[in-house]
Amino acid sequence: MSQHPRPSNTPPPSALIMTQMVYGFWVSRCLQIMAELGIADTIGDDPKTVEELAAASGTHAPSLRRMLRLLSGLGVLVKDEGTQRWGLTELGAMLRKDNPGSVYGSLRAHGHLLSWQAWGDLKTSLETGLPSVEKFMGTSFFNYMSTHPEDAAIFNGSMAAYQTLNAPAVVNAYDFSSAKRIMDVGGGTGTLMSHILGAHPLARGTIFEMPHVAKEARERLASMNLADRCDVVDGDFFASIPPGQDIYILSQILHDWDDGKAQRILTNIREAMRPDSRLLIVETVLPGDNAMHFGNLYDMAMLVLVGGQERTEAEYAELLRKAGLKIARISPTTMPPSVVEVVPA
Repeated sequence: MSQHPRPSNTPPPSALIMTQMVYGFWVSRCLQIMAELGIADTIGDDPKTVEELAAASGTHAPSLRRMLRLLSGLGVLVKDEGTQRWGLTELGAMLRKDNPGSVYGSLRAHGHLLSWQAWGDLKTSLETGLPSVEKFMGTSFFNYMSTHPEDAAIFNGSMAAYQTLNAPAVVNAYDFSSAKRIMDVGGGTGTLMSHILGAHPLARGTIFEMPHVAKEARERLASMNLADRCDVVDGDFFASIPPGQDIYILSQILHDWDDGKAQRILTNIREAMRPDSRLLIVETVLPGDNAMHFGNLYDMAMLVLVGGQERTEAEYAELLRKAGLKIARISPTTMPPSVVEVVPA
């Protein structure tokens, strides 16, 4: 059978793949604006004309139609040529606020001007090892968010949506049944803890958080009728951590910090642990080089936004060793993070 050479004017597959990578952020931007304008929620279950969507979003209908055409070609939207109405596909429904697994919060956060500025100045982070966003915030990410509630609400919304998916995955991946007292250190408003307590009705929980977050956590737990089974304690995990728990949890905390600060948190937890206590680190464990993994993207986000990092198993093992701890086992979940079970060394 003869081989037909590729025509000289046909680009090689590698060129097409690289071209898609180059223009990938254009697609992200269109999705971010779709979320910002609330277009998916406007469509809902009932397809709309471009004129209806433009009126609801305050946009120029002919220009909006061009963006809808782009997204329909990517499988996010579908147009009925008969009615001239645009509807959501199963993929596009992930942009609705009310959809389980919605990416709305992530699009709003990563479409925020501060995020774009940070990524636009990635070169500075590569040159200095410091988060580039501080140049635009004038302070650290967490300090800025503590004084800018509107911006904080956008970024917190992203984390809350992500934790809503992570929490059941963690509960399904790890057996909490033997634990009577569980503390989520830096546990936010209790998303993970509420799933754990829901699955294990004999356990008691504690959320350990900064005062301004602890207040919101108390309100949320009360609304879920969990206030009688879950305490909320104000504190700073860089200072000290309350003792006496069967399980301590650090969920998506260590990746916010460099090794020095992460080790301080771990050392404080080690001092609080009993010999039979366990620490669960819920983080993405990087597989290493030459592997495609979501954690590699998040690792770069930690660099430009907060100065933290994702880590490999070997890097976690070394960090834990210095704090007097060691890895017992690693349990993967159905989401990018794994559950790293840690015990005293």
